[in-house]
Amino acid sequence: MRLLFVAGPAPSDIYAVAPLATAARAAGHQVLMSTPKELTPVVTGVGLPTVATTTTPIPDIRATRRSGEREVVPDDVDHPEFIQYTGRWFGRLAAETLVRLREVAAAWRPDVVVTGPHAYAGALLAHELSVPWIRHTWTVLDTVGIHVGSEGELAPELAELGLDRIPGPDLLIDNCPPGIRPADASPAQQIRYVPVNAQRPAEPWMYTRGERRRVCVTGGRIAALDDDFELIRGMVRQLAELDAEVVIPAPRKVAHALRAEFGDIRAGWIPLDVLMPTCDLIVHHAGGVPGLTGLTAALSGVPQLLMPQEKKVHTAARLVAEYGAAVTLLPDEVSTDSVGKGIRELLSAPSYADRAQALAQEIARMPSPAEVLGTVEHLARR
Repeated sequence: MRLLFVAGPAPSDIYAVAPLATAARAAGHQVLMSTPKELTPVVTGVGLPTVATTTTPIPDIRATRRSGEREVVPDDVDHPEFIQYTGRWFGRLAAETLVRLREVAAAWRPDVVVTGPHAYAGALLAHELSVPWIRHTWTVLDTVGIHVGSEGELAPELAELGLDRIPGPDLLIDNCPPGIRPADASPAQQIRYVPVNAQRPAEPWMYTRGERRRVCVTGGRIAALDDDFELIRGMVRQLAELDAEVVIPAPRKVAHALRAEFGDIRAGWIPLDVLMPTCDLIVHHAGGVPGLTGLTAALSGVPQLLMPQEKKVHTAARLVAEYGAAVTLLPDEVSTDSVGKGIRELLSAPSYADRAQALAQEIARMPSPAEVLGTVEHLARR
């Protein structure tokens, strides 16, 4: 069987669908993963064959409408128009991707197409080839506005296929644990999350616990070069008072600045899947909840302090907190004092660790990628 995976425009999209693609290869199937040109090293880095489906740089796709006009980008990511803008540039990306995918399919016809949440070119190609389309989600987000924005940009392609909207998938696969999945979410084939991320040679401290409690701080503005590090300064000071070790996975430039400012922290590119089982707490921005960072923590039974920055992930972050495995602070609630209070509460109250362990056990009971592959194979044979 030939499986074509169509990944979205971020490394997280690739990491999310890679476990199923890897399971398919291990079972003897042929696999190709398409992605924008800039991200092909990410695919090859996880050991999968890839094909580049764009020549236009992603920043140019984001900035320019198909008419040639400059895109209007709302200043506020929470502006109601921002999700429409997101959908529009996803639609432009899909239009360019579809051209290359048709060329690929002419020489290598897939039996099934598996895509990330918003890789709409795969949906249109599957419709054109009359093969199953499987949508593989990995985060709890409101996607209606994204769909609508993409459909506007894809109007010529939809009309060519006799469609007035993006068709629905033949199967929805979701790795969100049932306990934190919204009650009104669409029915889906559950799949167990398997961590995939960029690696580096592991050092003993990464995979062993020290004498002190370990807190991982990562993501978004939490580990970024802004605001004079006020938030991180306050966090490091309070963790020092609690005699906790601070580990900050961050890009090289950010890590260098952090180490220069704070001597007694570990910062740099640290594989989360190696590090997380040694942690007592993770603090992150909840860019997509549960998201890959959150799922990696959940898989290891680690409590989380969530600071979601966009309204579209507020509800999902709240669900993790309601489960009892996290504390959530919305943007207007974030301060040095509130973050310190949240950290102390998560490290001192045993209930958070207990609920985080319960969530880990829930994930462990979900079907593995190899088991879900059987459902995909059955769908392709119909």
